[in-house]
Amino acid sequence: MNMALKKQFAQAYSNTFVETAVSEASPHKLIQMLYDGALKNMNLAKVFLEQKNFEKKSAHINKALSILGSLRDGVDVDKGGNVGSNLLEIYDYCYRTLFAASAQNDIAKVDEVIDLIKSISDAWQQMPDNIKRASKEQLDRIGG
Repeated sequence: MNMALKKQFAQAYSNTFVETAVSEASPHKLIQMLYDGALKNMNLAKVFLEQKNFEKKSAHINKALSILGSLRDGVDVDKGGNVGSNLLEIYDYCYRTLFAASAQNDIAKVDEVIDLIKSISDAWQQMPDNIKRASKEQLDRIGG
C-alpha cells in the first residue's frame, strides 16, 4: 500500500471514529470532548509558539477559540442560574484572553486559559455518574 493511500485510509478511519464517538456520546461526554479538544489545541499552540511556527500556532488557537465559542454559546443561563452565568463569564474571559495571547504570542496567557479550562474540566468529570449518563431529554426534565 503506498503512502498516500495509507494516509487516506487513516484519515477515513479517524473521521469515522470521531463521528461514531460523537453520535454515541451523552451530553455530558460531548462537553467533556469539547474541553479535551480545547486543551489539546491550546497545548499544541504552545508547542508551535515556542517553535516560532506562527502559522500552525494560529491554526490551533483558532480551533480552541471555536471550541470556546461553542461552549459559551451552549450555556443556558435561564436553566443554569448563577452557575450558568459564571460559566458564561469564564468562557468569555477565556475566549478574550486566548485571542489576546495569539495576537501577542504570549505563552503565559495561553497557560492561564489552559489552567482555567482544566479546572472546569476536572470539576465536570467529578459530576455524579447518574447525571453523566443522562440523555438531553432526561436532563431537561430535571432542569439540567
